[in-house]
Amino acid sequence: MDFLTAFPYWGIIIVIIVNAVIVSRMTIRISEQPDEDEDRNVGGEK
Repeated sequence: MDFLTAFPYWGIIIVIIVNAVIVSRMTIRISEQPDEDEDRNVGGEK
């Protein structure tokens, strides 16, 4: 497989690895109570 044929496959693999690193460094917080947003609406209601 030459370089131009393999390039999209390597690109997809690199994007998957970069995405996995970004997601693993995120802090994900799941709470039972809905938080208030900046307009003091509970649960993001309008």
